[in-house]
Amino acid sequence: MSAPVQVAAVQLCSGADVAANNAAIAAAVRAAAQAGAQLVCLPEASNLLLRDNRDYPGTCLPEAQDTTLALCADLARELGIWLHTGSLLLRTEDGTRIWNRSHVIDPRGEVVARYDKLHTFDVRLGGAGDFQESASVRPGQGAPTVVEIVPLGLRLGLSICYDLRFGYLYEALAQAGADVLLIPASFSVVTGPLHWEVLLRARAIETCSYVVAPAQCGQRDGVYTYGHSRIVAPFGQVIAAAGDDPTVLGARLDPAEVIDARRRLPTLSQRRQLPPTHCIRIGD
Repeated sequence: MSAPVQVAAVQLCSGADVAANNAAIAAAVRAAAQAGAQLVCLPEASNLLLRDNRDYPGTCLPEAQDTTLALCADLARELGIWLHTGSLLLRTEDGTRIWNRSHVIDPRGEVVARYDKLHTFDVRLGGAGDFQESASVRPGQGAPTVVEIVPLGLRLGLSICYDLRFGYLYEALAQAGADVLLIPASFSVVTGPLHWEVLLRARAIETCSYVVAPAQCGQRDGVYTYGHSRIVAPFGQVIAAAGDDPTVLGARLDPAEVIDARRRLPTLSQRRQLPPTHCIRIGD
């Protein structure tokens, strides 16, 4: 049986100054490692957050030139930790849009997995809540991604922010063996108070998995993000919680708890293949 693993979720307030963002990342990751974290997880858009979504293609760098990715690789190597970048905003190969991309980096500083956000945040919440992420972000086209880290005894299911609203993705990750769902985010202050923690706990409960959800917080140039990073246990208990300010959360994740939760609530093995929905119309 694998031993419990110390995990950290870093809450940031990234902005337009990449150098300042990198300095905050370095300080937080070092603090997490000093506290014993074996896996450190960053939030969505950890390298850069701009006020105007349309400015990203002209501002972001390709993956090979991104200084935040290089920094994360150096930190993982220096500190001997596993590092999840949350997500980085990176210019696409044709330069017309960007990728919203996660990386898993091993203790040698090597990128061992990538995931491009599948679901773009295209919503009509009203007023300042309207947003069309796909105007700048190219949606990922790959399969759901699970990363098994054998030395830690964890299987990480990768996702990013708006993916949280699509339960079928997390069922697919859990069915493929994920026992920790990573959900880095830059969540809206419009929906955050109503939906963020509820959905995080639901994903944990539905799949009997841990959820690690580092988030962006605070405001940059008048644009606010919700913060309130969370780590949730397989039965839905919040075991680490942040508020509105940058911080580092820590928790011990025990793979045995996932096994026990799935034994007690074997919903993943009780899924049924449903026939087409039978709709009945009355009253014409």
